[in-house]
Amino acid sequence: MAKKIKDDEGNVYKQVAPSDPNRKRTLEIVIGIVAIILSVVFIGGSFGAASVADAFGGGGYYTAKMMLGLILAIIAFVLVFFINKKRKLIGWIILVFGLIILFMCGEYGIIPGIVYAIDGILILVRK
Repeated sequence: MAKKIKDDEGNVYKQVAPSDPNRKRTLEIVIGIVAIILSVVFIGGSFGAASVADAFGGGGYYTAKMMLGLILAIIAFVLVFFINKKRKLIGWIILVFGLIILFMCGEYGIIPGIVYAIDGILILVRK
């Protein structure tokens, strides 16, 4: 309940407290958890297709792309827990990682990349 302040004339006012610098980031963390689950399911499931493509002349290129996408997803997930330290920097990093996953991992990275991009935008928008 808000604290009420009474002035000399008898008027009652509601005290306004400054916003908390350590804002709760539950929504961003939940979206990050959903994104890492989707990344593991989609990108992790793509290793079979990547190994077949590499067996027929890919030279390890497709497996390396999927591995890099999975590593970026894990790094972005870890960064979600440090939002209150440097919000703008981490928001931009997660947004860029999401876009890299979106365009690098082909059809397997579309959904996780979009979710990470949404999470990065949400981090940047919410103050």
